[in-house]
Amino acid sequence: MILNESGYFSDELMAFVLTCLFCEAISRDEFNAWCAQASSLNAAPAFLYDLMDFVPCWEHEKNDEYALYGIAVRRGFEPFDMPVTPSEALDSLKASPNIELLFGQVFDFIKL
Repeated sequence: MILNESGYFSDELMAFVLTCLFCEAISRDEFNAWCAQASSLNAAPAFLYDLMDFVPCWEHEKNDEYALYGIAVRRGFEPFDMPVTPSEALDSLKASPNIELLFGQVFDFIKL
């Protein structure tokens, strides 16, 4: 769930964003752009301060994480120490269209 019942970002969203960063599906500059965009929303300030006090957890299947590597490969990135081959990552992305959809919603300023 992107926003929780109160209209604030969920820890699951933050975990997804961090996983995208760690899988190199997004660059550090894109992560910073997302943070700037998120901080401009009314619901974001409390969430951003709360980040200091919790560990985000994104409930997902291992194939979903591999799909994020697929996004990185498709975007021309070469993630360091990727646990699957580029071909397997792209296959995982093809098998998980919901991850591409979620990525597009969260990072609407990035064209895939």
